[in-house]
Formats: sequence, structure tokens, C-alpha cells
Amino acid sequence: MDNLKKYISDIIDFPKNGIVFKDINPIYKEPKIWNQIMIPLEKLISRCKPDYIAGVESRGFIVASALAFKNEIGFISIRKPNKLPGSVIGVNYQLEYGEDRLEIQKDLFRKNSRIIVIDDLLATGGTASAAGSLILKAGGNLIGYGFLLELTKLEGRKNLDSNLIIESVIKY
Repeated sequence: MDNLKKYISDIIDFPKNGIVFKDINPIYKEPKIWNQIMIPLEKLISRCKPDYIAGVESRGFIVASALAFKNEIGFISIRKPNKLPGSVIGVNYQLEYGEDRLEIQKDLFRKNSRIIVIDDLLATGGTASAAGSLILKAGGNLIGYGFLLELTKLEGRKNLDSNLIIESVIKY
């Protein structure tokens, strides 16, 4: 999959100084390339057979919702604060460049449903870990994580439960 790195741009000092943002938008405009990068995640979904695929706002929505639709599996949106109606459950967490919060609608799925969290990028693991904690807090059975990209030098895997599935398509 390293051959797909040429479709991913580095944006220096975004969103803050010192951050190198991996821009995957060029992949989405090339359907054949997008399909190629999604195949390993589709295989992951086939193997682990989740009841739901949870996507993290916002870039994780693109990948997770596409996988959920293609595999006829329910999609759960994990959102930033104050974006969901009704009762919500939330968790605060640390980012590599600040603090944030994730929320999910209360009673969105049956207790102990098998759920995999899908996001575009694994960096320090803060967002993914918070998303996993949120699934558990809401009564779900977290089975793992899938990512398009992983920044291995930031060692985000160390912040995730190593007993769960953790897969990334492209590693930097």
C-alpha cells in the first residue's frame, strides 16, 4: 500500500505550528485509488463481523460510513460536542495539540453490540482511545479499530487496548 502514499499530501503547520497534516482528500477524487485503499478495511470488517461501524467526526465519517453502507452494517456517528440532538454520553480527552470532547447519542444501539471504531488516522491514539471509551461507556462491546493511516513514530497503538483488533492500511 506504500504506492498510495503519493496521493497523500503533507500540509506543514496545520492546524497548528509543528503539526504535519496528512491530507487524504486527493484519494477521494480518484475512485479506483479510494477503492484500493478501502479493500484492507473491507477485509477487516468481513473478518470481525461487527454489528455496527462507528466513525469519528469528521474525516472518519467518510471511511466508516462507506464501509457500513457497502457491508450493510449500521453506522454510528461519534461527534464533537453539541452536534447531536437528545440525550448524549460524552468523554473528554487530550489531543496532541489540545483538548477535545466526543459524544454519542444515548441508547443508540443494543447493549453488548459488537462495534468497531474506524477513523482516517491513528496519531497519538487520543481520539481513538476516547472513541473506544465512549463505545464502552454507552454499553457497547468494542472489538477494535481500523485506520487508513498510522503515524507509527507517535506510538498511538500504545494508548489502545492491545487485546483488541488494531489495523492500519498505510503506515508512516
